Amino acid sequence: MKTILVDDELWAMDKFEIEAEFIPDIEIVGKFDRADEALRFAETNRVDFALLDIEMPGMNGLELGKALRERYPEIVIIFVSGYDRYVLDALHCGADYYITKPYSSDQVTSALKRAKLLSRRQEKPLYIRTFGAFEVFLNGKAVKFPGAKVKEIFALLVDKNGGGLKSEEAFSMIWENKEYTDTNLSLYRNAVHRLAEFLDSIGLGGLLIADKNMRWLNTELYDCDYNRFLDGDIKATEEFQGEYMTDYSWAENTLGMLCEISKNRRKI
Repeated sequence: MKTILVDDELWAMDKFEIEAEFIPDIEIVGKFDRADEALRFAETNRVDFALLDIEMPGMNGLELGKALRERYPEIVIIFVSGYDRYVLDALHCGADYYITKPYSSDQVTSALKRAKLLSRRQEKPLYIRTFGAFEVFLNGKAVKFPGAKVKEIFALLVDKNGGGLKSEEAFSMIWENKEYTDTNLSLYRNAVHRLAEFLDSIGLGGLLIADKNMRWLNTELYDCDYNRFLDGDIKATEEFQGEYMTDYSWAENTLGMLCEISKNRRKI
């Protein structure tokens, strides 16, 4: 990712550059202490990722971010500032992430890794929407699952965000009125088998991973509003309007967690 750093404090850019050495695919192509100089550079050089200080003389970072987004709609933008009060302004400017000064090495590393994930996300054909009704899209088209239970199992796996889903847990949540017996458990096993065959048939065979009594999804293979929200993505925070997988009653526990996180973030 071709990266520019824009900050009127040299130490901040130097610190970020040192951390960037340990993150593959981050290539710093320009360092600027004035926003107008950075914009002139971007007019003739491709930029994939920009780390922008907000308070700078002349054109500020928010104005620069808008200009960069107009030129490169897919650019990843992370704002930095010594104050929390600019979070909402950054959000409205299309920021992907926001960190405050003085930031730690862990925050810098997290922001860099986040930038890489955002860049990869733009290339992923599979998008999963959990805010509101649960829907899955492959190359922009809605995926039609072979049965409601098959789709619900997939939703449960998405809810785990890469964590493991045990057969007993899935059965109790989806067939809550049935007794957990070997005979009834065959309902779940059959549905999981259909899910695996279906995913394979649409070119997503590596998405579902199984090991004995446990199954999970490879989160690297899809983009999801829920995952981005948990990662601190401010766009996903704005997209969340108090609804999560409204089709399923078991999703209420996760909804409560999301509402609490959203409430705390909006206090900043």
